[in-house]
Amino acid sequence: MPAIDTQLIAREFPLLVARGMSHMSVIAKREVDHKAVETFLVAFTCIFGIGGWIFWMVRQK
Repeated sequence: MPAIDTQLIAREFPLLVARGMSHMSVIAKREVDHKAVETFLVAFTCIFGIGGWIFWMVRQK
């Protein structure tokens, strides 16, 4: 028995592709603007990342 069943792949792959393409239209319709979340994450990183590094450097003295 071969390790890869080519008959199973040939039978199931077109169904998976067709099912995947039908979901693509649903995903494309649900685009969300993430600018607010991205802005918050950048600000959070700057404040706590850089601020934490500065705090660590001051405590090293």
